Amino acid sequence: MVGVSDTTIFKILHDHLGMTKVSARWVPRMLTPPQKQQRVECSRAFLDLCNEDQDGVLTRIVTGDETWVHHYEPESKQDSMQWHKKGTPPPKKFKVSQSAGKIMATIFWDSEGILLIDYKDKGVSYASYGITGEYYASILERLK
Repeated sequence: MVGVSDTTIFKILHDHLGMTKVSARWVPRMLTPPQKQQRVECSRAFLDLCNEDQDGVLTRIVTGDETWVHHYEPESKQDSMQWHKKGTPPPKKFKVSQSAGKIMATIFWDSEGILLIDYKDKGVSYASYGITGEYYASILERLK
């Protein structure tokens, strides 16, 4: 559109304006404005509860999450980044072979530390993996 080559545009952006290309950061999902507003309202209600409660509501909160635990620790894109001189070829990163295995860990913790860890063997989907309402009812019973 402006009548100059891509190389010239890159040179202007990089050398004169000091810009570099970066990778986008992955986020789980984009929230709609009503979803964002609901989170703000819930957060304000929780802060009000914390301000009213002299017994320390934060010490009574239990939370949990699931995560895949690999039998090796894959190197992240951030970990593999290196500095190198301009004009030299970028470093090569070879594809890592598939994990020897992985398991799903469901972890619950509070302000004191970890309360419960439940491990599930390798599976394909939540349903075939046993991550169902029945599973959560049984794990919450164990947690209690």
